[in-house]
Amino acid sequence: MEEEDTVASELESPSEMKISSENNSIDKELDRIRLRRTDKNKKFPKTFDDVVLIFGLIAGIVFFGGVALLSSGMLAGDSIILDENLSKTPLDTGGECVDNQGAVSFSIFIENHDDVRVKSKNVFSDKFSVIVVKITNYSDSEQYYEYYKSDMGNVDFSFDLEEEVNDGHYSLSAQIYQSSDDSELIVTNKSSFDEVSSLLQKNGDEKIVDLEVSGHSLKISDPEPRDCFTMTEFGWWGWALMAAEWAGGRETAMLTGGSAEVPAWWMAFISLGMSIFFLCVQYPLMHRMYHRDIDDILTKKQLFRLIQRTLVKSEENLRIRINFDELKMQERAISIDIIIPYLTTNKTIGEATDIRARLTKDLLEEFSIFGEMRPLQIKSICLDGKNTSNNEFILSSDLSLVLSERSPLSEDYTAFFSGLGANGRLEEEIVSTLDKWFRKHNLLDYGSAIIVDEESVLIRVIYTPMMKFSYFLYRKSFIDMQDDLNDFLVSNLDNLLGDRELIVSARNEKATLSDRAVAGRVEMGANQDDLVGEAMVAKQAGLTGVLLQNPFMGDILSSVEYVAHSNRSRIDKYGFWGLIVFVWIPFMASGVLVGAMLGLVARMRFRRVLLACLIGGSAASITWAYTAQGIIEFMEKYHAQTFIPFLIFLAFVFTFLHLRRNKRRRREELFRESMAFFATSS
Repeated sequence: MEEEDTVASELESPSEMKISSENNSIDKELDRIRLRRTDKNKKFPKTFDDVVLIFGLIAGIVFFGGVALLSSGMLAGDSIILDENLSKTPLDTGGECVDNQGAVSFSIFIENHDDVRVKSKNVFSDKFSVIVVKITNYSDSEQYYEYYKSDMGNVDFSFDLEEEVNDGHYSLSAQIYQSSDDSELIVTNKSSFDEVSSLLQKNGDEKIVDLEVSGHSLKISDPEPRDCFTMTEFGWWGWALMAAEWAGGRETAMLTGGSAEVPAWWMAFISLGMSIFFLCVQYPLMHRMYHRDIDDILTKKQLFRLIQRTLVKSEENLRIRINFDELKMQERAISIDIIIPYLTTNKTIGEATDIRARLTKDLLEEFSIFGEMRPLQIKSICLDGKNTSNNEFILSSDLSLVLSERSPLSEDYTAFFSGLGANGRLEEEIVSTLDKWFRKHNLLDYGSAIIVDEESVLIRVIYTPMMKFSYFLYRKSFIDMQDDLNDFLVSNLDNLLGDRELIVSARNEKATLSDRAVAGRVEMGANQDDLVGEAMVAKQAGLTGVLLQNPFMGDILSSVEYVAHSNRSRIDKYGFWGLIVFVWIPFMASGVLVGAMLGLVARMRFRRVLLACLIGGSAASITWAYTAQGIIEFMEKYHAQTFIPFLIFLAFVFTFLHLRRNKRRRREELFRESMAFFATSS
């Protein structure tokens, strides 16, 4: 019993560390930081970044709502007043557009390098139409080819010229004919056209464009001004440009819009709208997540001391003994790695994975309070070899020894056997109570264990929700269920428990380590790259956590962090103006979000980062919008217009590969050094 009293004493004061005056000083500093960061007097909006967030949300509603309204056709859908008026100003470098509203018009362009596509617009939709396309050689005015196509209403068709027309300059004309009644007409060539010509009449004027054939290259030049865009067309192009910029970057969107003669001012507006929304919404959220005042930034000693203090509480809850003399920490710019050696006691309950999950959870909760958002990786080592994973208890001694210490034998066996009987009845009541608890929460008992002695009751429960898609739909944490089970047992067994200490462990068998650790974001090592590990980021509550710590945004955010850390030296050297140039010049993945993260990493003031990113992002959007058409015209001048689709595709591929490479390099840097550090523990 003397040995057991010693163990109990150690559990009450589990740390054998000698708290020096230096530790006392660090503890006071940590307490002051905790008090500042847990200040409950947080009005909204309270700071400038809160105002920016509100502005960003309002701007997003107006911007995306406006584009949606335009594309729906509900806002003057067929009107061209916007394009018609702005095309007369310096904002539109493509020249004044022409009003073809209500009049038959044609769209003629090159498709797939060697196909000519012809589309009619504004013809009567209730009558059969026949479109006639003629190609005439400019040199001898001889008509070479004719193409015919019939359909109901507008006609849209394409034809291949690669093997039919020799190199030279041609005139391509298109004319639409419509029947005078609802007769169904099938026209495929000149003969069939002549047969029904008496039933047809012209609708609108003939359209003539220049066609240049050179080798395998086709070029169409339209001497007439472009058709004005309707409000609906602006809406649809708004979504198309947003999708192109999201998938392949700003340059991809601008080249796509420029090749379709979308006005430069509209491309600039869409790009600016996206930049303002994402910057003014995500940057304040990132600032709230990552920013810490200079007095709140933990030094290496403070961080290590915080970890020690947290683990002291963890060992009390887990009934383990941590060897603080062998505790190790590796601090890096992109992660914090910890080796935690521990011993079990006769009251330790749970598996090694449960212990690791609880240690991780406790550390992440403290990291969240202190604003430490670097990924955490830990390696917990059971020093007494009881590190089981087969649904067994971790006990510091053999079960036979624990049983023998419950009640010493004496000549009078009455007390001994009466004690066994009482414990047996308690175990039966616990089993019955557990059954009720499982039925109450509709859970399946996946593995339960009970140990009862004169001092304590140890209960470990592994459960599985009895519902479809429980992995995705069952949101109660193991902590919630563990507390609920503890309260349920106390309320039903209070008279039988007496003075015994109740120790409960509950775990969802379907939950992962990250679920049990209640992590905000998780990054996994890749087995194919021989990288093993789980790096977990502290969970952020509220709007910040919802928007930035879901799997999709978390993946983007980790890549943004990596690029920012990689380019920090440039911003440290050039400061505010360097950040403007970084966001402006079209490096891959150098947009406003990366610039904002870069400003956070470099510890620039919020307003300076916001201003720099707004200036750089606006300059980039305007520069690309007003040079895209020039790039396309330059390529057409040298007969390289067939490479425009390839250039757009190439920009998309390069962006994708760059992001993929950043993700791979971050993973390697994150896990490889951690694996080397953890290997030292062996």
